[in-house]
Amino acid sequence: MTFRYVSGRRCLDFAGTVRYRGGPASEELLTHPERLSDWAVQAGLLDAAIDVTDGDLAAAIELREAIYRSVIARLAHRRPKLADVDLINELASQRQLTPLLQRTGVARRDGTTAQLLATLAADLLDLLAGADIEFVKRCVDPGCTRLFIDTSRAKNRQWCGIKCGNRAKVEAFRARQRAARADA
Repeated sequence: MTFRYVSGRRCLDFAGTVRYRGGPASEELLTHPERLSDWAVQAGLLDAAIDVTDGDLAAAIELREAIYRSVIARLAHRRPKLADVDLINELASQRQLTPLLQRTGVARRDGTTAQLLATLAADLLDLLAGADIEFVKRCVDPGCTRLFIDTSRAKNRQWCGIKCGNRAKVEAFRARQRAARADA
């Protein structure tokens, strides 16, 4: 499976590893430990797969939910949950993924699951401390819960990506067609 990376930050892309969050069609994308490794490699955080245990996956999902809740709280001008603050700060203070220069002159991105989680937590803190947090939005597609940074010039982007935008435009077109047929 190929993951989507449309959010503008890896911490937000990681929060997007649940599709249709909270709804009846909610879909967990990190269904087994190997999927977390796949996500990290596809995200460009690691060059090769890493070993991930069931416990590591549970910790990753706990962090993912803390990231999502913390950003949603910020968007709603609320304080994040204290447990989320503690978890994110604890993880962000740990050793992160660091590329290493090999004797061949090639840099490699290797690490552990703990370093991956530390990197994602630190990325969230960097986002929250920087100017980009003011441009974080939630996709307006009613079924989508993805968060993204609006990098459009006018800061009027509504959808996380082309798929959601196209789905909304197709639905609006169909609604206009139904209305036109009803008026005829």
